[in-house]
Amino acid sequence: MTQDWLSDFEVDKFLKLLDLSRSECDLDFLVQIISKTIERIPFQNLTMLSNTREVPTLDDIKEQMLSAVGGICTVRNPFIHQVLVNLGYDAKLVAATIMQPDCHIAIVVRINEEDWWCDPGNGFPYFSIIRIGDESVQSHPFLKYRLVEANGRWEIQHLIGDNDWYTNYHFDLKFVELNYFEHTYVQHYTVPGYGPFLTGIRFNKWTEEDWIILRDKRVNTHTTTVELQNEDELNHWIEENIHPIQINDFLGVNSRISKIWEVVA
Repeated sequence: MTQDWLSDFEVDKFLKLLDLSRSECDLDFLVQIISKTIERIPFQNLTMLSNTREVPTLDDIKEQMLSAVGGICTVRNPFIHQVLVNLGYDAKLVAATIMQPDCHIAIVVRINEEDWWCDPGNGFPYFSIIRIGDESVQSHPFLKYRLVEANGRWEIQHLIGDNDWYTNYHFDLKFVELNYFEHTYVQHYTVPGYGPFLTGIRFNKWTEEDWIILRDKRVNTHTTTVELQNEDELNHWIEENIHPIQINDFLGVNSRISKIWEVVA
């Protein structure tokens, strides 16, 4: 996996998908890219479960993002990093720890000699980018979150409902290339239990006020909760929530809903 693997044409195509066009590499434009990616490109592992579970190639990553299919962090953040680099941002990848050491990919962007954390590849609604060192609380109706320094590392902490603050993941400011994550890719896509993505169902789409979350069999929005009962209901739910993309285009013509449902049946 190498640097600079998106063309100008591909970046412009993605910006058009977000209803954006090239602009000055400032904070405002960065926030627009991150926010619209979170809103329009789902965080999902359906494509991982329904196919052969092979490690995605760079072409696979490009296809999933340019068609608004999305994926988990291993698809989303490397792609967004390349978009930012192509546009002229000083963007770097960092390795973060959630369930396993260095199992998550996040992005740090330097603007005007300051480093800014952003993570459009996570399953949570991180609409705000945060300056490294700013520990103020960011808010979304689903959760509050903050970036704090602890034990020599930076922690993304969550506050959901009446619970206490907890650490979702942590990282240090050691910048890495994409090939640093080769082991991470293999583990996520081939080893059940390394992360949650081969043993459960995940599909999240967010706006700044609402959400659609499928976690295993349970679907949540801001106001409703529904439990899917069978494979047919899952198929119908996917078709409704990926529209206007057709399900065969989303999952692949050789995919089977049964392979997704079997992990929670």
